[in-house]
Amino acid sequence: MKILRKKIFDMLMESQFWSPDQMLAFQRNQLAHLLRHAKKNVPFYKTRLDPVFMTNGEIDWNRWQEIPITKRRHLVEERDSMLATELPPGHGRTWEEFSSGSSGTPITTRHNILEGWVSEAVLHRAQRWHGMDWSRTSVSWRGDDGLLSNWPEGKEMGSWAPPWIAPGLRGNSYHVNRATSQENVIEYVLRKSAPYLASRPKLLQSLAFATERLKTPLNLDVVTTFGTGVTDDERDDIRRILGAKMFSLYSSGEGCKIAATCETGHHYHVNQELNYLEILDDKDRPCAIGQPGRVVITPIYNTAQPLIRYDQGDIAIRGPACSCGKRLPVLQEISGRVIHLFRFPDGQTIAPSLPNKEFVVNFGVKTWQLVQTGPLEVDLRYVTTDPDFIPNKAYAIEAIRSRLRPDLKVNFVALAETPLTAAGKFILYKSELANPN
Repeated sequence: MKILRKKIFDMLMESQFWSPDQMLAFQRNQLAHLLRHAKKNVPFYKTRLDPVFMTNGEIDWNRWQEIPITKRRHLVEERDSMLATELPPGHGRTWEEFSSGSSGTPITTRHNILEGWVSEAVLHRAQRWHGMDWSRTSVSWRGDDGLLSNWPEGKEMGSWAPPWIAPGLRGNSYHVNRATSQENVIEYVLRKSAPYLASRPKLLQSLAFATERLKTPLNLDVVTTFGTGVTDDERDDIRRILGAKMFSLYSSGEGCKIAATCETGHHYHVNQELNYLEILDDKDRPCAIGQPGRVVITPIYNTAQPLIRYDQGDIAIRGPACSCGKRLPVLQEISGRVIHLFRFPDGQTIAPSLPNKEFVVNFGVKTWQLVQTGPLEVDLRYVTTDPDFIPNKAYAIEAIRSRLRPDLKVNFVALAETPLTAAGKFILYKSELANPN
């Protein structure tokens, strides 16, 4: 398996320079396998893909846009029918990814090992772009795995280097739970002498503010952000205060690693070998360069739960070709899910975080939003259609105070529907104070 994973990486190092026609031919060859597999083995797609299948069984690529868009609600309402009854040979074991519901509703998607290997390889390719040294130490600040990665011990994750690298050149990686305070993350990174730190953009911005407030430099070489795009204020604060190069992954539980920033600027290169990506307007037509549109993806190797023309819930803008020599398409901007920073009277600034899966189970509500309404006051707004439902408020208060601050006042506000912005986005953690970011 190590040899196969090295072959995938080697192919990616070549395919980033393929012509658009070469890449399209490669994608269509892989997509044809996916479409035939989905039509045969996934009940959800039994008739949904009919527009592209000709009577002789061949695929009419000119009718691709007639395939209906798959929505997030399908992953909830049609969950069982979207799972493959069997997988192609070699696509291996499966696992599930839980998404926190930053677009409104928590979801779980199933993935398979071949998709995982290609996703791993595009990450290693991006690390190569940014000159990262696989023999050094890396720390990630992420996840809601309870006691498994709590500070001060954290959790040793093994090497983050590609599996074919010689043992003596494979650096260690460590993981601390995202409930860890900024102060303790600073201590942990310094204790591990780690030049690399990975987390979500808002968490890293809050960490930068903490290092500035505590006057404790981290001496990082590269910080990696993952999830949605990075805003200008996040990028400026992280670079100004932490002094490190930034490498950003545009990723999701549904689509794995969709794009990564080029070493020459803030723009992203789409990982076309892993995802067929479309940017569509409100009438489902392809957007021109410079025109904002909805991100619609088809993960090419997910045969466990195919997501064919899946609306990712983000807005992105295509950019012109990059001067770096790579011929992968460019996203010049990604406007994804939004999290506001919470700011407190003593100068503390944090990116709020609750254990989403655990919180949904114990609080008893699938859709909720935490809103800072005063200097030491928050609203927990939740959606319920049952007027007799009684959520577990005691659990929620304890979770919020232990994760954020013990002196917070917590108010509970029941809503009839999910609160969305004018652009249709959902802000999981929102500040209604002046200048939240």
